[in-house]
Amino acid sequence: MKKILSGLLVSGFLFGGVLSVHAAEINGEDSAKITVDGFLGQDNKDEESPNIDEGANDWINVTLDTANIFYTTKASEHKTITSPDYTITNNSGRGVKISANTFTIDSGSLTNVDTLKISGNDYSAAEKSVDLKTFTAGEFLVLANNQGKLNVETDTADSHAKETTYKYSGTTKDDYYKSTAEKTTHTLTLAFEALGKDGNPVAP
Repeated sequence: MKKILSGLLVSGFLFGGVLSVHAAEINGEDSAKITVDGFLGQDNKDEESPNIDEGANDWINVTLDTANIFYTTKASEHKTITSPDYTITNNSGRGVKISANTFTIDSGSLTNVDTLKISGNDYSAAEKSVDLKTFTAGEFLVLANNQGKLNVETDTADSHAKETTYKYSGTTKDDYYKSTAEKTTHTLTLAFEALGKDGNPVAP
């Protein structure tokens, strides 16, 4: 319904329909001034942008690190896996759902790794994680829009997180890496879904 309503509003203005938001009666005057706003192109950082359909990929505007590493620590005799902190920032005027689509082993092996996961906090500061060792595709976390709102119409600014940090963690088997070094390479594919103005997924 929101998509249809948006289209009707645009059509009404473009084709001189009777729809009017600021109606004024001109009585006894020979002229009237009309304020006209033009929206050319699109700005997905503006939560009130009128020319992007709800749920469209055009809303997606995310900044993230695209080269990550994880490693074992000497202090744990290489039994503990950790990583630097990495950041994901939502620059969009809509909230975004981030899912882990694929995690592949491109070279090397995780045979001697017991556990491996990626973890971060979502818009409500709740910790979310994805198991990368026994990987199953699914939702990772949700971030609010660039004003800190999940529901654009009812939330106050900065009531939710628009940015998160995530990291890798895990454990290795026995003492295997105490005397052995191994490099592995992987591809983690994240998928992004623009949420609707109310902070919920938009029905197809």
